[in-house]
Amino acid sequence: MFPIIIGFVAILCAWKWGDWKNWIQYLSTIQYFIIGDMLYNLLTWDFPLWSYPRSPNLLPNHLFNNLFLMFTLYPSTMLVYLYRFPKNHLIKQILYILSWIILWLIFELIMILYGNCVYSHGWTFGWSVVFVCVMVPMLLLHYKHPGWAYVLSVPIIIFLILWFEVPVFKAK
Repeated sequence: MFPIIIGFVAILCAWKWGDWKNWIQYLSTIQYFIIGDMLYNLLTWDFPLWSYPRSPNLLPNHLFNNLFLMFTLYPSTMLVYLYRFPKNHLIKQILYILSWIILWLIFELIMILYGNCVYSHGWTFGWSVVFVCVMVPMLLLHYKHPGWAYVLSVPIIIFLILWFEVPVFKAK
């Protein structure tokens, strides 16, 4: 139930604080975010590091829960995060990024505590902290310099595949 609630809350927040008039300028970063999550789901289909189980979630399985979040939470948060990013004040920028990291981690912690998200294959909340601390700045980097974000994403993906021994290179 929580992913559905947070998805709709994100839509309402984007409605109030997001830049709907200029949504197209955020589209490539929204797509980068969604494609990254889709790539995770593809590469870890038989070896998930985290998943959204059917129960207590209302949607039938991980895929439906994840798709719902991809198409509600991700675009909505990007319409607010990128639009409201402070200009020309380093301390405010750092605090802004930290506040979004904390917000994402609170969301995930609630998901974990209520069983809406389950870790496996060595993934822990500590890894989520590291991941979110990389993800939030990477989304901003993609918005400002997409090429650099893609270049940096490749070694990050390779590192995660190798560290967690995701069997993407092994024949079945």
